Amino acid sequence: MSQVDHYPECSENARSASLDQFVKRWPGHFLLVNIPGGEEDDWDMDFKTDVLSIDKLASGLKDTVPPGDDDDDEAPGTYLFEIKKHADNSWLEWIAIGRARNNDLVVRHQSVSKLHARIHGKNDESDGSRPAVTHWLTDMRSTAGTIVNDSPLRPSEPYPLSPGDEIRFGQVVCEYLDSAALHRKLGAVHR
Repeated sequence: MSQVDHYPECSENARSASLDQFVKRWPGHFLLVNIPGGEEDDWDMDFKTDVLSIDKLASGLKDTVPPGDDDDDEAPGTYLFEIKKHADNSWLEWIAIGRARNNDLVVRHQSVSKLHARIHGKNDESDGSRPAVTHWLTDMRSTAGTIVNDSPLRPSEPYPLSPGDEIRFGQVVCEYLDSAALHRKLGAVHR
């Protein structure tokens, strides 16, 4: 499942666009994701996923195929992902976040569980031209846990998100932003 990193284009647009122009171009909600680097010694996984050869498995021998692209972490750095449902995902009622490529938001870091958390939302009544969205974050019993604003989430209990909330999926630090907060954040970076 592919997702687009909007950081380069959005960052450039934040420098030149007014708030109104920016919000029209970038409506919605986003996760600003910081993938840490050089921390292999700080995170010791208790397991490793092996890819087995069917022929060897049938014959009773456990011969692993060398790990490929599926085991690679994302390059360290900052990424911007739009919070939206992927058309091919089978979980229609929520947006899946995790290390596995079949999630709506794929965060490729070894401290992130295959299915780490989920976001679900509802449209609220608003006096504006479009309905406001309330997003809720739920930890899916992840190995390393989910933390919002320094408070660990209890597994399977939804937590309401507000723009500017800091979210930790394992060692990956994210910020939940709406369009206006994203414009302020990226505009401040370039001043």
